[in-house]
Amino acid sequence: MNSPVLHREVVDGAFASDYHVLKPSRTPHWLSMTALLATFVAAVYCGWVDHSLPDFAAWSGAGWMAVALLSAVLITPRVFAPGFLLSLLPFLLAWRVAAMNDATVMVWVASVAALPLLVQFIDCVVSDLRRDRGKPGAWLGTLLWQATLVRLCFGLNELCHSAEKIFAGTGWFNKLEIGFQNLGFGEAAAAFVVLGGLIEFASAVSVGLGLFARLGAFVSLIYFLVATVGFGGEWTRGYAWAMAGGGGWEYVMLLMVVFIGVMISGAGKFSLDGWLLQRGLMPRLLTPLAVNAQGVRQP
Repeated sequence: MNSPVLHREVVDGAFASDYHVLKPSRTPHWLSMTALLATFVAAVYCGWVDHSLPDFAAWSGAGWMAVALLSAVLITPRVFAPGFLLSLLPFLLAWRVAAMNDATVMVWVASVAALPLLVQFIDCVVSDLRRDRGKPGAWLGTLLWQATLVRLCFGLNELCHSAEKIFAGTGWFNKLEIGFQNLGFGEAAAAFVVLGGLIEFASAVSVGLGLFARLGAFVSLIYFLVATVGFGGEWTRGYAWAMAGGGGWEYVMLLMVVFIGVMISGAGKFSLDGWLLQRGLMPRLLTPLAVNAQGVRQP
């Protein structure tokens, strides 16, 4: 009932602006598809030929690369931003799993494969800025991309922490289980390792991909407050992140400032929220979890 009304508001608002042309203008898409296919093949090789990806890491590496490739083939050619984001997250996750297990073949292939993805994203940004050049509010569009870069960096960074807990294989899981036991979790340590990994993965999806970004940023903020105040000890070690005896609160504060920024406004048009809002697919009651009222109605 509410979706058509929301759709009209959004079509007149920021998310509808140039959304259907939010894509690269010069970079051929087959380059990124070929790169993802090569990384998928490398993941299979490392998992079942040279066995550098052990046990569950073999399945997670190949599985996430399959998701990345499917999104690049089926979604990105039709609508760039959601398809690119849904390829980027599993690609980065599989790359991290390979690096943690010293799967050299896959690490090198993924490192090369990242270049077409980066060029594709830069092309999208430059094309969008070029279309807005000379229009009223063009500078605000530049600021929006600045915020997008920060959000992607800090949101998708959580994949690294999630990977080591639940995707990188039993060796890494066991190491973290022992670490959590030393923090006082006892026999529940394994469950809290999994819980932490799931929260960090949800943070990467919500903040990094921009899916209910305001809600995800709030949950991420609470999670890091609990983890650092209750268990990490960063707030008692001083400011600098790199120091003897463990890092201080420098990086933790940086993370939380980014999360607060996303909580204020949402993720912007280069996000899954942007696509859902533009298509009128997000119920009105859930809209505040994605973007503030000013963002929806911005002329």
